[in-house]
Parts: sequence; structure tokens; C-alpha cells
Amino acid sequence: MKIPRPWQEEADTIQMAPLIDIVFLTLVFFMVTAVFARVESEVGITLPTADSAADAARTQGEIYINIRPDGVIVVNDREMDLPELQNVLDRVARYFPGGAVIIRGDKNVALERAIQVLDCCRKADIQNVSFAALDPEEAKE
Repeated sequence: MKIPRPWQEEADTIQMAPLIDIVFLTLVFFMVTAVFARVESEVGITLPTADSAADAARTQGEIYINIRPDGVIVVNDREMDLPELQNVLDRVARYFPGGAVIIRGDKNVALERAIQVLDCCRKADIQNVSFAALDPEEAKE
């Protein structure tokens, strides 16, 4: 005959493997989100204003080209000259057909430099090109 034992509840335990998985997935999520949230903006650039300026949604293959007041071209925090820029734009056009280029030029930069950047975009067959501008009310803040 089997003698029944008093029923004992086992204490609930936290399973560590799923907990570690959730922590690492959360970490990866925030790291990826932080990378996509960062806009390649140059701090020393004062954008011109336009009444029709609007925030655009980010797209895959989108590249920001910053032109400083002294005419230096900066892409992804790296200064480059026109041949280097042409090489980057050729690769962007090859791997992301239809990708967008946003030119963030300082309002005091010479028009010639912006035309040179536009010419590089044309040579790379990138047709989705736009200029960044601020809403006049945003510029006042």
C-alpha cells in the first residue's frame, strides 16, 4: 500500500534560459533602433529655410551628403573629395537602385559645390535627389 504524502507545492523558479534570451533580444532591438534613429547630420551646418520644408521618412539606401560652409563634403562623418564621393554614389546606385540622396548644404556654401555634388549623382544615375531645408518657424527656435 502506498502511503500518500502531504502535497507540497514547489516554489516557482525563474527559468534563466528564456530570461537571458529576452534580455539579449531587447538589447539587440535597442541597438538597431539607435542606429536607424541617428541621422547623419553635421553639427556645423546651418540649413537654409523654405516654406515648403517637411520631414521626410527614411528609406533604405538613403544617403545624406553634408556640405560645410568651407565646401568640404562629409558623408557618414567622413570627409571626402569628389572622386571618393563618386565612388560612394556608384556603389549606392548599384546596391540600392532607386535610393535617395539628401544634400544638406550650409546656407552660406557656394552653389558651385552643390552643382558638383548633383553632377556626381547624375553620373551615378541617381535620380531621387533632394535638398534639406528647415521650416522658417523651426529655424527661429
